[in-house]
Amino acid sequence: MTTTTLTSVFACPVCGGLLSRAERTLRCVNGHPFDIAREGYVNLLLAQHRRSKDPGYKKEMIAGRRDFFDSGHYQPLADGIADLIATYLAAVTGDRVVIDAGCGEGYYLRRLRAALNAGGSEDRTVLCGLDISKYGIRVAARRDPAGQYAVASTYRMPVRAANADLLLTQFSPVSAEDFRRVVKPGGIVLVGGPAPGHLYSFKQLLYDNPQQHEPADTLAGEPGFEPVETHAIRYPLALRGPGQVANLLLMTPYFWSVDQPTRDRLATLDALDTEVDVIVQAYRRVSE
Repeated sequence: MTTTTLTSVFACPVCGGLLSRAERTLRCVNGHPFDIAREGYVNLLLAQHRRSKDPGYKKEMIAGRRDFFDSGHYQPLADGIADLIATYLAAVTGDRVVIDAGCGEGYYLRRLRAALNAGGSEDRTVLCGLDISKYGIRVAARRDPAGQYAVASTYRMPVRAANADLLLTQFSPVSAEDFRRVVKPGGIVLVGGPAPGHLYSFKQLLYDNPQQHEPADTLAGEPGFEPVETHAIRYPLALRGPGQVANLLLMTPYFWSVDQPTRDRLATLDALDTEVDVIVQAYRRVSE
């Protein structure tokens, strides 16, 4: 069974030094301290790296997103990603470290843990999540006590170098420089994002002239990364019941661009038929 802990995954965000634990505090070799919350996570997001006093999804938004996830609407997506991760991890011997950069409430990691447990390899795989929302990380740590979670940005990730066997970023920013530093040689990066038809019927409710997504090959041409394969996950999404359509808005960046009347209108809807259309691009970490 793996013995990987907070101290063997994360590094000091101030100086990059190794961390050691003393009761409820992590401290680096240069004396920088970080308290461990009662839920088990640690806040490694420095004040000077925050764009606001309370960055990321707020408490009320996390509650709506949690309800959406709990309703199972994204379970086929999360299980599809979990199957991909398990396939790529199959070649790794010994302990494996998986990092979800921008993990939110930790839903994808929990579905991955369930898949690994069913396959008998959960006990040697360490699941780690980073997100700038302290409310999201709080939920993630509470629901997955075996995981390693930190409040942190996907840029300047406070993670030890060459630590991850696989790094996932799903609907989150991509930092090629950080991914290059964090992923082991031969390791895998999975970048999940919207394909052209993702939630198109939903977008028709929001905009007069909705456009299809134009998928970006985010790590193409970046030194240290070699394209492996592009995977597609598609299925119809039927939302039924009060609040489900409004909660879907919380799952998307559209929340930040629509006005309050549009949000109010969505709150009155009890049904919507749309589509999940996601691509997951796989890259291998190679020598530069």
